[in-house]
Amino acid sequence: MTTQTNTVLKSEQQYPTAIDAQPLEKWVKVARQHVLDRMIANISPDDGERGAVLASPSRTNPNYYYHWVRDAARTMSEIAKLNGLDHRNFKDNYYDMMIDYVEFTKINQTTPTVSNSLGEPKFYVTGQAFNGPWGRPQNDGPAQRALTISRWANTLLENGEKDYVTGTLYDSKEPSFSIIKADLDFVANHWQDPCFDLWEEVDGTHFYTRLLQRTALREGADLANKLNDPGAADYYNQQAALIESSIDDFWSEEQGYFLTTLNRVGGLDYKSSNLDVATTLGICQALSDTHPFLNPHEDKVLATAYALHQAFDPLYLINAIEHTTSGDPVAPGIGRYPEDKYAGSAPLGQGNPWFLCTASLSSICYKAAALFAEQKNIEINKYNLGQLNLAVKLVDPECQLEVGECFSSRTKTFKSIISGLKALGDAYLRRIQIHAGEHTSLSEQFSRYDGYMTSAEHLTWSYVSVAIAIDLRNALKI
Repeated sequence: MTTQTNTVLKSEQQYPTAIDAQPLEKWVKVARQHVLDRMIANISPDDGERGAVLASPSRTNPNYYYHWVRDAARTMSEIAKLNGLDHRNFKDNYYDMMIDYVEFTKINQTTPTVSNSLGEPKFYVTGQAFNGPWGRPQNDGPAQRALTISRWANTLLENGEKDYVTGTLYDSKEPSFSIIKADLDFVANHWQDPCFDLWEEVDGTHFYTRLLQRTALREGADLANKLNDPGAADYYNQQAALIESSIDDFWSEEQGYFLTTLNRVGGLDYKSSNLDVATTLGICQALSDTHPFLNPHEDKVLATAYALHQAFDPLYLINAIEHTTSGDPVAPGIGRYPEDKYAGSAPLGQGNPWFLCTASLSSICYKAAALFAEQKNIEINKYNLGQLNLAVKLVDPECQLEVGECFSSRTKTFKSIISGLKALGDAYLRRIQIHAGEHTSLSEQFSRYDGYMTSAEHLTWSYVSVAIAIDLRNALKI
């Protein structure tokens, strides 16, 4: 047992350092189907239009019963991946879901809104605009939507659906009212504009938003070229290159991590550390096989992941649980940012760990392991040292990496680092496992004090993030 002081209750409470849990390998096999089922349950609600995606079925305290453009695009990105896997039946249920989503997107793009832009963040599930006070615009939304539908358009082209693609999704016209091109044109013309961040709290220039905009433009340019729109492709690529050159501005040598926001012009002003899991979320969500950029195994990404781990580990009392009773490591629960005061279903006070935030660090570890394995060598430097030592000690407690060392894939230490990164990813996933509800039900948050789920129930983005982490784990060839 370990004794920690609950600073809110002003009392001493004992927290166990170990907890019972079934083997992760067994849990993952069942959890992957559960999170997909939960995801689908939030698509096309009975009281809404087909293609709407609920952020959560929660209607009060908090009310998340809306279609958020960002959350919906993340969700439908996972659905799009599934369409076409059954080669005998391309027009399967996932195809129908994507068609519905496109039709609902048409409504969103053409409905008058307060922001009068494609950066409008959320709509009622009926398709009506939400006109209440809100943090708007949020310009990551159209970027994520363009990326999701562009990738699905490539699947459609591979399956003989060019007429639908050119007729509905990308028409090569200027100005364009087709789904993808309208979003890409907006992103290309407005990526330099300040906007609200993914948490809808700060108005400024955001690392997360820039990464999503960059990948959307790069992959959108490829689609434009396929569809004989070279002028647009060139423009998208030019703007993407400018975004890429701006990303270094977010790095803080003094702090040792990527800052989440620059040039704040409004919104919350108490995020003094400027350390936010939005950075790792952005890196994971902007991953591109065709246009890699700022990948999880890169030095400064690992430095940022380590800074997040170190910041949140001592912050939440529930992180006193460090192992299962069988001895498997449990990583700390990760919240949004250290100064967070949003607890979802309670007045502003102290933030909690989030499932989707914890899953993002799991994904960083799994993808870094895969990329290092492909690279076949690892050089230790001052940026990646902390994260790689954290990982390797999970499998070899006696191993101590030093700056300047270089390991090829034939060495024992290289293999230990790769195995350690997988083990660290597993430790984060195990944190999610022990706080998840029956049948892998996931809310938005789990309490920093007792670990029980809190805030919006069945948060769609939680399910999406855990699905991605499990898929990256399953893809590892180690």
